Amino acid sequence: MTNIDMIRKDLDDIYLGNLFTVEADLTLPSQGKNGSEFTWKSSFIYIITPEGKVTRPRTGSGNRTVTLTATATKDGEEMSRDFEATVLERPSRLVITGVNPVVASIGKGEDYHLPGVVIVAKEGGVFGTLPVTWKDVPDFTALDIGVYSIQAEPLVHVPDFVPTAEITVLTEAPKVPVALYTQKAWPFGLGDVKLLPGHFDDNRKRFEEYLLNCDDDQMLYNFRVACGLSTKGAEPMTGWDSPEGLLRGHTTGHYLSGIGLACGGSVENGNAFKKKVDYMVESLAECQDAFEASGNYAPGFLSAYSEEQFDKLEEYVVYPKIWAPYYTLHKIFAGLLDCYEFGQSKKALKIAERLGIWVYARLSRLPKEQLNKMWAMYIAGEYGGMNEAMARLYKFSPNPDFLAAARLFDNEKLFLPLSQNINALCDMHGNQHVPQIIGAFEIFRQTGEGSSYEISHNFWHFVTQSHIYNLGGIGEGEMFKEPDHIASYLTDKTAESCVSYNMLKLSSQLFQYNAKSEYMDYYERTLFNHIAGNGDPSGPTGGSTYFMPLYPGAKKGYDTNANSCCHGTGLESHVKYQDSIYFKQENILYVNLYMPSALDWKEKGIKLTQARDFMKTQSALFEIDGNADIELRFRIPFWLEKDASLKLNGADVSYEIKDGYAVVPGPFSCGDKLEIVLPFSYRLERTKDDTKVACLYYGPLALVIESEGQEFITLDLDESVKGIEKKGDLEFAFSGHRLIPLFLAHDCHYHAYFKLKK
Repeated sequence: MTNIDMIRKDLDDIYLGNLFTVEADLTLPSQGKNGSEFTWKSSFIYIITPEGKVTRPRTGSGNRTVTLTATATKDGEEMSRDFEATVLERPSRLVITGVNPVVASIGKGEDYHLPGVVIVAKEGGVFGTLPVTWKDVPDFTALDIGVYSIQAEPLVHVPDFVPTAEITVLTEAPKVPVALYTQKAWPFGLGDVKLLPGHFDDNRKRFEEYLLNCDDDQMLYNFRVACGLSTKGAEPMTGWDSPEGLLRGHTTGHYLSGIGLACGGSVENGNAFKKKVDYMVESLAECQDAFEASGNYAPGFLSAYSEEQFDKLEEYVVYPKIWAPYYTLHKIFAGLLDCYEFGQSKKALKIAERLGIWVYARLSRLPKEQLNKMWAMYIAGEYGGMNEAMARLYKFSPNPDFLAAARLFDNEKLFLPLSQNINALCDMHGNQHVPQIIGAFEIFRQTGEGSSYEISHNFWHFVTQSHIYNLGGIGEGEMFKEPDHIASYLTDKTAESCVSYNMLKLSSQLFQYNAKSEYMDYYERTLFNHIAGNGDPSGPTGGSTYFMPLYPGAKKGYDTNANSCCHGTGLESHVKYQDSIYFKQENILYVNLYMPSALDWKEKGIKLTQARDFMKTQSALFEIDGNADIELRFRIPFWLEKDASLKLNGADVSYEIKDGYAVVPGPFSCGDKLEIVLPFSYRLERTKDDTKVACLYYGPLALVIESEGQEFITLDLDESVKGIEKKGDLEFAFSGHRLIPLFLAHDCHYHAYFKLKK
């Protein structure tokens, strides 16, 4: 290589971690592997110094984006590279106004553990949690029948408040509540539903092509280095998965899920994906064997790095010195289980079983207090959906240790308020906690425990009623904010794609136990407006948006090489669109999403084809192939202002509505055609924290105004929404402005929200 080649390579190899949400000092390297010397400049030295010291902006002043410039020199030649870092403002410190007492009932002789956190009330009707230290905790197993009061030490930083607990000892332990809901609807296999031509199928094809062109050996690079095997000449991974990165291995986990899902659902490329699944699984099995054979690791361990990060987490080492080891492990676990469930790889399950034994052996020896402290740590303790992975592993391989391991990831900071139907999400990390809720729900699925169901149910309703933007996405700077505060947080760091990916998964699972349209209303909003538009449309780059910016004059950007978390979930989202279009219940077929697709319901011997582009025609036509005595249920969307109309073979059909679905009883005959018309209308939605800030919808589609301006556009609109002119299928005009759906706003600046005159 020439000097310039070596300089360019050294600059390309610089890894600074997650620059989207900076909260701690950065380590800025001074030298590259090929001998380049680095010097650094900062566009705002009061926020980030050239040495990497970070000073977060004060609360309320907003996040700051700083450009760091690395200049590399070698033998008189030089080249520079810019890095954009977003430094988060200091967290809000709302005044605490009270502490909720801990109240519990136990049976005589039963052991009990007081929670490690208490729920605190803050000004403005906001709730949160704080760590608590209890005094003179009795041996609960020795207590007689009666009521016992226990005090805690004064709360750190708020000594005026002294938490208390009231524990009632009864003759017998209270019965564990049984969930009110049993499974009512079941998903179809990915291979039972085929996407037909349209926007979603175009996205699927691009991402399948990207996955097929990925180098498997590069995806295995870090694993093979960690266990001492040959890398087979592969190039190292980049970005968050670079050999220097502390999250390395997470993209490989998403990749496993992507190829596993595509293996189960792709019509054209199923065999090609099966070959990839088998190669990746065989190779990871070799890595797992090599770790154990080295004598340096406990049996079953598998990772793209050593056990050091896991050791440091148990010592409470903070981010960014470590970076979420169990989060990365979850991605690997999920990928293996997806390769088993969808990719038909029995060996993938064997690897997961060995790894599950390693997890249980490591965590079961730790006291509950230590686990609570670990899981409450910001980023370092983020564990993705490890509780889901272990409960799901238990479903496939019913070793009770796997279910016990799932419970070791209980996070009191999140679960305790939800169990009491209290929204304490403010200032919590979004994608750290949604997967934990999915895990709680999977534990419910395996045990029937009502408490785990209620936690999941309460969380979903808090989020969808009080924390979503117009596109269904959640969070600013990765964090939940105060309930019903949307206008206050319209920035370039809104709506992390990972969170939407996980909320869709939770919505689909909740629907299976309570088949009401509200879950699929949210699903449609988020799929059509966020996920459908977060993939790079320029080609098979694998690029996805990290955040979906919603500030005035925003423009989407796609992560094509940083291997961020949202790049990873993007590898899955776009190859499994078909997983919630239809659900079944004995003789009932639920039609949840109006999307060009073909269903093969093999058990009933019928096929159902839905070929129209609903977003353009405002209707769906279903053609039935086969004879079946079934009941069809069509979702009536929440946004519908005029009644839906139904026709069977051209004749009007009357219907009743049940749980938000139009019920059409059978029987149906081969050749029947059933049309549903759902007229779109314009809808204005004001934000609750500033009623003069609003967004606009056309049916299910969030509309944006094309404009590069950085100031809010003011429109003379009210709830009647008059004066909008339709210029084409999905193009509109109002007051000199061009409007299009957000999911189509790929290469333009846009305004997702605007101001109203009154």
